[in-house]
Amino acid sequence: MPPYDHCQNAAKRAIGIWKDHFVVGLASLDPTFPMHLWCRLITQCTQTFNLLRPSRINPRLSAQAQLNGAFDYNKTLLAPPGKKVLIHEIPNRQKTWAVHGVDGYYLGGAPEHYRCYRVY
Repeated sequence: MPPYDHCQNAAKRAIGIWKDHFVVGLASLDPTFPMHLWCRLITQCTQTFNLLRPSRINPRLSAQAQLNGAFDYNKTLLAPPGKKVLIHEIPNRQKTWAVHGVDGYYLGGAPEHYRCYRVY
């Protein structure tokens, strides 16, 4: 590959596309989202990026399916990152007439648990 010709370097192209995907995700965050949590959004960004792009080994599969097997959308539900959510509070931690939830932000799915999420 000739010097200064980066069009043929697939790794640099993929990194650039991933960065664009991540910046779009940051632009769609809730305006009150604490920006010190940006690094916790990387996992879902990588997962959705790999779900969207085809595998270079087998173009009929997504890169996610090539790396980790078929993605079960029923087990791990996806939502836009950084959206406001209501987090259920455990009854023994709340007062008698208190609200049963606190405000939080969606960070991503929890693939090791069925239909659970990572929240802040």
